[in-house]
Amino acid sequence: MTHPPVPTAAQWTVAEFAVRSGVPATTLRYWDAEGLLVPGRLVNGHRRYQPADLDRAEMIRMCQALGASVEEIMLILDAPDPGQRARYAAGKLPEVIEKIALLRTAEALLRHLAVCGHGDAESCRAWMRAHLP
Repeated sequence: MTHPPVPTAAQWTVAEFAVRSGVPATTLRYWDAEGLLVPGRLVNGHRRYQPADLDRAEMIRMCQALGASVEEIMLILDAPDPGQRARYAAGKLPEVIEKIALLRTAEALLRHLAVCGHGDAESCRAWMRAHLP
């Protein structure tokens, strides 16, 4: 995701950061409560986000796309031992590769269905058996 240019010494409210990051304000508040993305605070307690928070928000979204739990996201982002992060990644990689393969199969099926001239589902099932893994 490409972010708009950042003015120097930028600080954004929750609403401003939500627009800039594409993450709903309610989600940002949840991430703050869980310790995933903890913004700075003004004296009155209002949150203020910094430009570096955009990158962390994007990483959190990628972790969520992987299906990572809050605890796993914390490990990925803040593991005190890089070996922990590496072990997690090595263990998760086969699962992600399997999901990608399944999604490629689903893509092939959808491409077929988009141009399919078959009059019945059985013909499509025969096509699937012949053309999909």
